[in-house]
Amino acid sequence: MEMDRRKFLSVTSTAGLSLVGRMSSANGGSTPLPEAEAYQYRLAFDVWINDVRNKAMTLENWPYGVLDDQTVDGIVSAMDVQQQSGYTAIDLCGLWTTDAWPVDIEHVVDRDRQRRINQILKAAHERKMKVICFPSGILNWGYDEIIKSRPELQTDNESEMNPFKDESWQWLYKVFDYAANTYDIDGFHLEAADQGRCKTPECMEKWPDNVAYYCYVTGKLADYLRQKYPDKLLVTTIQGFSTWGKGFTPEQTEHIVELSKRVDCLFDQGHRGTYVPQSDWKDFIPKLHCAYGTSGGFWVYPPQRWERTRWFLPYVQRTGKHMKELFAAGGRGVMYYQGPVMNPCTEVNIDAGGRLMTNIGKSIEDTLSESLEHMYRPKNPSALQKLVQVFLKAESIYFDQWNPEKILASQKAPMPGELHLMNLFGGTPGAATYLMEPFLDTEGRGDYKQGLISVFKDIEAIENSFDDGGRITRIKHGISETLVDVNNVARCKNEKAVWDDSQAGRKL
Repeated sequence: MEMDRRKFLSVTSTAGLSLVGRMSSANGGSTPLPEAEAYQYRLAFDVWINDVRNKAMTLENWPYGVLDDQTVDGIVSAMDVQQQSGYTAIDLCGLWTTDAWPVDIEHVVDRDRQRRINQILKAAHERKMKVICFPSGILNWGYDEIIKSRPELQTDNESEMNPFKDESWQWLYKVFDYAANTYDIDGFHLEAADQGRCKTPECMEKWPDNVAYYCYVTGKLADYLRQKYPDKLLVTTIQGFSTWGKGFTPEQTEHIVELSKRVDCLFDQGHRGTYVPQSDWKDFIPKLHCAYGTSGGFWVYPPQRWERTRWFLPYVQRTGKHMKELFAAGGRGVMYYQGPVMNPCTEVNIDAGGRLMTNIGKSIEDTLSESLEHMYRPKNPSALQKLVQVFLKAESIYFDQWNPEKILASQKAPMPGELHLMNLFGGTPGAATYLMEPFLDTEGRGDYKQGLISVFKDIEAIENSFDDGGRITRIKHGISETLVDVNNVARCKNEKAVWDDSQAGRKL
């Protein structure tokens, strides 16, 4: 018989209190923050419109730019999770185009695409979420067709319009004006360095430093938007401004501080670690005139061409620890990467991340428990606690195999950040690169395989204790597919001790 819900919540709440003491490391050993404290900017970063699609685009290169009914369904289903877990805004790229704006800007979309865009905006506003859009890069990304028609605007960078020419800025303003005046959007995501920068002699003489250049062009656009649309939210990233891990010089910091006067939140996302080292946060953040944020320290970028339930990789502990440390240092924004909520670990990563942002003083395990109770509807407290351990264990058995020094030596960059499970670009589903070196070596693959087998058995033992809407079946599928991938990688590398388990369970 199903336990009375009020009694169930009372029991689980009491059980959760015992977990708080074990989470002191997530607060750097400090006393947990008051529960009332929350991030101000809690952005659900869907990135490209089909990254949250619940159906794989098996033969399509990334980013898939079609906006059809399944695109809308994926975005809206992700919104349901985002709204319930406390996100304040959704951030989208590629609503209008994933390639290039036409010279006739207002004809960038047909009526069907326009209708679907408005459908997405309406769904967000019904859920009390703001919509932030990335119409184009700043002078680059999205202007190739315009540059072809106006070659005098091109710089040494074939994708960049000349910042010294007023006409370049007028094209940029036209794109943002079209988005602001034609659609009910709430703000803009500004990004300057996606396609690099102008490096003509004239540009290098005026802006020899990359940070100075990117801050100038970002600030100029922000000033225009702030003056014309004072109520719209402006966020900017410093992605590509500098080199991972080196931090900013005092002169570069001055440029960043000046830029911070023009936007609401500055995001130092952290694909390979933040540009501002974590050890410098407490000194750097108070200098800014806006909020400072990251992307939660770690995320899995969803593999577009993979079937959407074929991986199971929770990372709630990693993001939770990072977000607690960021908040304690003064950070007030998170641009949290999303994915297809059909995947049960992605759904939980998103939900738990949102809930923790709204109550940063709560322990990570209690937050995870709250997410799982909401989605899986356990029939008793014991089943819920076992499910919590399944997610925590599934996270640990993968990341415990990482060797930071080996990853740094192999990639000449810090550990992700952003983890790709397979190659981002291509025309067919790619191999599971996250199971290969430098992330997992032979021993790591063997240990991860045994850990996955253990997790599979753990969840099989409790699968009938939930009214979960098919989520546990999808978890088992994801683990099963991951075991196939581990075995295939090991077989290709002739790691017989890993892949050849033909004698497992046999009685001789």
